[in-house]
This record gives sequence, structure tokens and C-alpha cells, in this order.
Amino acid sequence: MKHLITIFSITFLLLQAQLAHSQIVLNASMTKQQYVAYEAVKLNVTMTNRAGRPIQFANKYGEKWVEFVVRRSNKDSVFTLKDVVYKPVRLNTGETRTSTFTLNNSFDVSQTGNYSAYAIVRMPGQGTSEGVRSKKVFFTVVKGIATWKQRAGVPGTAGDTREFRILNVTNGHSELYVQVEDVKRNKVLATYSMGKNLSFRKYSATLDNKNRMHILFLTKPTIFSHTVVDSRGKTVRREYHKKGPGGRTPRLITTNSGVVGVMNSTRFNPEKMQEARLKIHNLSELPLGL
Repeated sequence: MKHLITIFSITFLLLQAQLAHSQIVLNASMTKQQYVAYEAVKLNVTMTNRAGRPIQFANKYGEKWVEFVVRRSNKDSVFTLKDVVYKPVRLNTGETRTSTFTLNNSFDVSQTGNYSAYAIVRMPGQGTSEGVRSKKVFFTVVKGIATWKQRAGVPGTAGDTREFRILNVTNGHSELYVQVEDVKRNKVLATYSMGKNLSFRKYSATLDNKNRMHILFLTKPTIFSHTVVDSRGKTVRREYHKKGPGGRTPRLITTNSGVVGVMNSTRFNPEKMQEARLKIHNLSELPLGL
């Protein structure tokens, strides 16, 4: 009798899983294949509702409607550091929706190496052992090479110190990353790409009188990027420059009062350039005679 009950239970669970699979189509993808340690590792989850009715995905009685499994290349599980519960989602009949989740919010993926991950989405009423599982996706975490770093205090605080780092990362092309660490608390506050870097011309970096980091680098053959990052790791300003009159090369300067700016340059606004291109495109579409 117990044997029959066990068979019935397994059959029931399999039928439930098949039913869930038939009601939603689930796909997962990484936003990119390579990340730098402490950079936000983002996974896209795309769901399509094939149930013939709206579905309300919600967390009930400790059961999460979506969760993730992350493993290293040696198949060891990366255990959750923080229990994150995501907001409910309503998916209308036939609707397809993509949501982006940051794995660092739950998992420590700061160690370099190769990883795999997949998502589990549960239909209303399904328990921990149930749900629709996506295919595995793969990504790599690299360290990056710190080519510049500088420590500085945080204005308005006592004893707080930040270390600003510029990392050079190669992944088919060279990119410059900024990384800001809270030295006192041994915590990385931010790591992200500032853009492509044409490495045949050396970038320049310095701090201003507010202890913000300035960096000037060649991001396109004729365009320089001037990026300013504060002690929180936030980009507070980004401007673009071209060579100045007479073909002079832009460079950073620091005044006696500690203000940092760019000289030998002509300011370039990519948005205005795009607007001008659109106007030319629209004019080319006018009928003859107008």
C-alpha cells in the first residue's frame, strides 16, 4: 500500500511539473558573459504566459515565486548570503515579460572563476520542491588589473577613507572600470565600466578638492571621456571632448584651489550630434518638390 502511495505521489508531482511547464515558457540569459569581481552580475528572466488566463506570481507562506541556484565550475553550490524576496508580478494572458535580477544581492560571486546559474519560477500554489526551471546560463568573473589607485578621506566625516581604483579589463577590447572601496569597513561600494578605452593613449587621473576622482581617457579615435566619480562610487559627471584648436590634445589640469578641469579641448555633445543626424535623415525622406 505504501508503495502505491509513493508511486501516486511521484506521478502527481510529475504531472504538476508538466502542467506548470505548459502554462509558462521560461528562459534565462546573462546580460554579458564576463564580469569584474564586485561588479553587478545581472541575469535576465523572460516569462511567457500560456495558461490562457492571467497569472499572479507572489510570495506566500515563505514560498518565493522566483529564486536562483548558482554553482561554481567545480559544481559546488554558492550559498545565499542574504535572503531576498522579490516583488509580485502579474503576467497577463499571452504576455511576455523580461525582468532583470542582480545575483550579488543574494550570492557572493566576487571570487574569480567560472559560474553557472538557473532560475526557478513557481506557479501560484506550488511548494519549495516544485516550479519551472530554466536552462543553465554561464558566466565568468575576472579580477581586472588595477593600474591606478589613490586613498582619500570623505569630506564631512571623521575617519572614513575611500580607495579609488582604475581597473583595466580586456574582453575582446579594452575597458576602464572604476572601483571604490570603503577602507574602514573593508567593503567595495561600486565597480562598473566607464567605457571602452583606446589604450594606445595613456589615460590621466587625479582627485579634486572634494576628493572626487577625475579621469580623462580616449574612448573613440577622436573623442575623449571626462568622468567624475564621488566617494559613494557614483558617476556625478561625464563629458566628452575632442581635440582643441590647432589639434592640441585634451588634458586634465588642477588649479591652485584644487579644481580639476580639461584644457586644450573642444566640448562634444553626442546627443546634439544624434539630433542633427535625425534631422538630415528626415529631410532626405521629404517628397520631391518640398
